[in-house]
Amino acid sequence: MDLVAYIEDTWTRQAEEFVSSAAFRALEDGTASPEDYDRFIANVFRTHQNSPQFFGFLLSVAAPSSRENVAHNLLEELGVEEEDGESHPDLLLSLIDGAGLADRIDSLRSDAQAGLKETVCAPFALGSLRQMGLSAMVEVFAYEHMLAHQSGRIARFLREHRGLPDGALIWFTHHSEVDIRHAQEALETLRDYLSYYSFSDDEARAIIDGTLAENTFVKRYFAS
Repeated sequence: MDLVAYIEDTWTRQAEEFVSSAAFRALEDGTASPEDYDRFIANVFRTHQNSPQFFGFLLSVAAPSSRENVAHNLLEELGVEEEDGESHPDLLLSLIDGAGLADRIDSLRSDAQAGLKETVCAPFALGSLRQMGLSAMVEVFAYEHMLAHQSGRIARFLREHRGLPDGALIWFTHHSEVDIRHAQEALETLRDYLSYYSFSDDEARAIIDGTLAENTFVKRYFAS
């Protein structure tokens, strides 16, 4: 079984379900309420504000042949790949500020930190760090893959229907520009990981299916 193809097919299916959902369509056609747009923006922030920490974990468990790619991604998240680069958490702060939600930044940061703490403190649902690493890669890289194809679309409806300026949308436009490459690298990283840690098809598929049992994009971006 080609497990990497199976993962990519699952990501693609979940992304299609996400953009076909009534909630996404309402955001895209402008029929969503202002509160719906603000909730979506806040959920994007909560989902991705701690991305450097998650990429740091992925770097610690990546197969040796993939560490350079994961390290490059982490440095990009931190904004140190380019002289004038901004960290992705800072770009998300610009999104919140541009949406006029600056008064909620402390609360949103607290939510994101609480979510990270909950993840770290939760009992291991899997039997080893090796298995946990696969689960984390499958979910974190799912967003790289989806955003490579949909972030430009999201930026357009936030610009047209929520009135966000281009400066507030850099996080989305950046992902639209670079994540095609990152999405391909993610698949290579997963293939290396599965081989290096000697996963059987049955073991890997059980972890993949468990991680993506619920549509991750709908669950996180449309959380109440």
